[in-house]
Amino acid sequence: MRIAVFHPGAMGSRLAAELVAAGHQVQWVPAGRSAASAERAGAAGLIGTTFADAVGTAEVVLCSCAPQGAVEIAREVGAAGFTGLYVDANPLSPSSLASIAEALAAATFVDAGVIGPPPVGGKRTDLLLAGPEVEVVAELFSGTAVSPRVVGSAVGAASAAKSAFALYNKGRLALATLAFGLAEHHGVTDALVAQATRPHAGDLAEPGLAEDLRRVAWRWGPEFDEIAETLTDAGLDPEPIRALREVWTRLAE
Repeated sequence: MRIAVFHPGAMGSRLAAELVAAGHQVQWVPAGRSAASAERAGAAGLIGTTFADAVGTAEVVLCSCAPQGAVEIAREVGAAGFTGLYVDANPLSPSSLASIAEALAAATFVDAGVIGPPPVGGKRTDLLLAGPEVEVVAELFSGTAVSPRVVGSAVGAASAAKSAFALYNKGRLALATLAFGLAEHHGVTDALVAQATRPHAGDLAEPGLAEDLRRVAWRWGPEFDEIAETLTDAGLDPEPIRALREVWTRLAE
C-alpha cells in the first residue's frame, strides 16, 4: 500500500522501516525537518516528497510524533482532503482524540499506541490498535518485528492502554530521577546504587539516568499532560502525574 509517515523520529522511522521491509511504498515530507530526520528517513528507505503529494497519493497516513504535534498534523492532513485510513500512534487524551476525529471527518480514524523499544536489533514492538478497520492496519505489519494487538473496538482504547503503561513505566523513571537527585545532593549516590539488587529496584543501577533521559524529556512532558487529562476523564486523581511532569520540565530546560 501507499503510506505517508509523519514524522520519522526515533520510533516513527523504525515503524516506517518495517513497513518498507513488508513491501509498502512509504513516503515522508522533508520540508522543515532536521538533518537527523533526513538521515533516519534515508536509513529506513523512505521516499521524500511534498506534503500535497504524500497526502494526496497515500492510502494510509501513519502519525508517530511527539504528542504536542499530533492534533496539528491531523488538522493539516484533514484540511488537505484526506479520505483514507489515518493511524495516530500517539498516547492522547480523550479531548485530543476528539479534536483529531473532528479534523479527519472524511477519513477513517484508527487509534494506536506503541509500547516497547523501536523494532531494531532483534527487539520487538507492540502496536496497540482500536477503532474501525484495525485488521487492515495489523496486516500492514505482517511478517515484521511489530506485533499488532487489538485492544478495543472504540477509538480511545489503544491510547488509554498505552497511557496506563506509560504512567507506570515512565512514572517510575521519574521517581528514580528524583531519588538520584536527592542522593547526589547528600553525597550518598553509591549507597542508593547499592540497593539496585533489591526486587523492582533495577533502575537504581543507573546513576546517569537523568542525563540519559534529557533527550526524551521534551516529548515525555507533554505525554504526561495527556495522561493527566486521561486520568481526569476517568474520574481519577491527576495530581501525582502533574507533579511528576515537572521532572521532565526541568530536564528539558
